[in-house]
Amino acid sequence: MKRSYTLSPPTMESPPLSLHDGFTVYERQFALAAATMPVRVPWSAQEREEILRVARSSLGIHREWVPTIDAEVVSTTDGGGYRVEHWQSISWPGCRGAADLYLPNRLREPYPVVILACGHGEGGKRAGIYRRMAVHLVRQGMAVLVPDNIGQGERISMGHTKVVKVFEYGLSLQGLIVMETMGWLDWVKTAPRLDPARIAFVGNSGGGLLALFLGALCRDDLAAISSSGYPGTFSFIAQKEKKHCHCNLLPGVVGKLEMWQLYGAMAPTPLFLFQGNGDHFFPVDLFWHNARKVLACYERAGAATDFRAEVTEGGHSWDARRCTLLARYLCGQLGLPYHEATTPDVVEPGELPLCYPGDSFLSISTDEVARRLTASPEGSATALWEVFPPTVNVAESPEIFSRGGLKQIFSQYEAFLSPPAGAFSAHGFGRASAK
Repeated sequence: MKRSYTLSPPTMESPPLSLHDGFTVYERQFALAAATMPVRVPWSAQEREEILRVARSSLGIHREWVPTIDAEVVSTTDGGGYRVEHWQSISWPGCRGAADLYLPNRLREPYPVVILACGHGEGGKRAGIYRRMAVHLVRQGMAVLVPDNIGQGERISMGHTKVVKVFEYGLSLQGLIVMETMGWLDWVKTAPRLDPARIAFVGNSGGGLLALFLGALCRDDLAAISSSGYPGTFSFIAQKEKKHCHCNLLPGVVGKLEMWQLYGAMAPTPLFLFQGNGDHFFPVDLFWHNARKVLACYERAGAATDFRAEVTEGGHSWDARRCTLLARYLCGQLGLPYHEATTPDVVEPGELPLCYPGDSFLSISTDEVARRLTASPEGSATALWEVFPPTVNVAESPEIFSRGGLKQIFSQYEAFLSPPAGAFSAHGFGRASAK
């Protein structure tokens, strides 16, 4: 017997489907979204602007909301051959942050500078892998700025992985992170010891996602970009049958935009994509699928030699091999000689002092930042499915192989497929439906 599924989603009042059939309805909705996605190519100036408009609309980004970073040094650590300045910051009023700035002791100012975007390493900017990469880069003669993202590292009390009201207010967690990091980029451009003509932006995993959006939106301010541990497709990420960190949720992006279009929008700024061949989060074949499309964009822009893609031995996280790989690349782009004698697999012993020692970190929450930016009344949502309610009624509601509750997973699907709150009429978002 031929089985058919309704793609205009059944309501929650409809008779419940089996768990299998419920997932099948969503699978077909994702397939329909992919089949009806507009064809936009970033080598056309007009279509590139449309790509960026859709990206800003999905994330809830407004240039006038990008904060001016107010920062001060509170302590310094001598690393031997380099030093680390520990900074306290305020981005939006009441929103406190923390950052480390690695500075070489040799060479003359202004220094070329790398902004290093953290992923989900425990401790944020102080996670071992980010310290290891920053130390290896500063030893090459470049400054390295490593800020904590909203709700990570010293800012964990703000809320990150489970924040909900930020979506209720029509924004996204990733959008807040991108806007605040754009504020840090503006800060770097005016810092007297740093060279505004030689700024690179790099990130792995969640930092690779941040590099994807910030690189596309700010390509003209950057001398080089690298995104790793993330390049693939939004569709693949959206359809994962697991609980996501909420910084991964990109409202309405599926069926409207794909990664290759944003990476392609960075041309002709030099771009380096890479990952490990044992990365269990992102298939290597999907990486090469994305890279092939990005290369076509750079070729059409007359900048084929400014794009590089590579798969190395290793897993998801940066390791010594990739510290060396990225350092060599950045030295070439920023006009520095690479020094073989450095040891990227070693992090100096000892703890770095907190930028906000003890219990002195007093910041408004992530949700409150979003509420103030949007001038919204206090929201009431406490779970993602209250903002993006599943439209498929399923009889069972268990954990799926201990990877997340069914309501959470289905609400994530709704988030990726649906327009952000309040954006339907304002930004022309829509969700395809057919029978």
